[in-house]
Amino acid sequence: MVSLDADWIDILRPEEAELAEYTLFELGAQGIEEVDGNPPLLRAWFPTGFDVLRLAEFTVVGTGHVEGQDWDLSWRLQQEPIRVTDSLWVVPPWVEAPQDAVQVLKMEVKQAFGTGGHESTRLACQLLEALECPGKSVFDLGAGTGILGFYALRLGAASCVLCDIEPEAMECLAENAKLNDIPEWTGWTGSLEGLSDQSFDIFLANMLRSEFFPLRASALPRIKVGGAIILSGYLFTERELVLEWFARDGFVLESEKREGDWWACTGRRVNG
Repeated sequence: MVSLDADWIDILRPEEAELAEYTLFELGAQGIEEVDGNPPLLRAWFPTGFDVLRLAEFTVVGTGHVEGQDWDLSWRLQQEPIRVTDSLWVVPPWVEAPQDAVQVLKMEVKQAFGTGGHESTRLACQLLEALECPGKSVFDLGAGTGILGFYALRLGAASCVLCDIEPEAMECLAENAKLNDIPEWTGWTGSLEGLSDQSFDIFLANMLRSEFFPLRASALPRIKVGGAIILSGYLFTERELVLEWFARDGFVLESEKREGDWWACTGRRVNG
């Protein structure tokens, strides 16, 4: 266990606070607190030395520093099993899974996203359960901890390829694969450029629309005709934008789910 200093950064709480929190965690926040007041704020904690210029899309109103504490111990003490779906539980490796758990994934992760604790992950896992996974090939774009790709393997998928642009992700994926006795998987740091001419039965993309939409043209050839794409990390207000893309590029909406402001869907590619 290590003792680390941390920086805190206050930003004006945007109207879409959940989306803001998602973005802050994606940028590396170790924790976020809502601060009531006039105006209301979000306080995010980052590792010491975080470049506040990376928060250009937010209105930063204050910064500060806290001396080291045992973040690892603090984090571990807060962890409990997370029920992601009716079947799937995600548990830290030092915590016992509930006796009624049908599927269990052990995850060593120190942020909220990728543990099943966020709506977008829960929705994506629910949609994945509805697909016929046995024997299928799977690609997980922006894999993070690997929860979606590894769950697809647990559901019977024949193979899974994972990638993420964060350099730390591969170490996390390797550790989680070992924890869950997943012997064979392929992954790299980067994005779709790491693929050659491969295409897949199931394409997973749990990421913000602003991150995925610029990649649509590159993603399209990676989805087999008859294959499925699961999109999550979207606000319900963005639904029509997805449906317009589906109609233009040969997909039909197969299923959709919503939790609060968050929305996810499965699209089926019906023609090339």
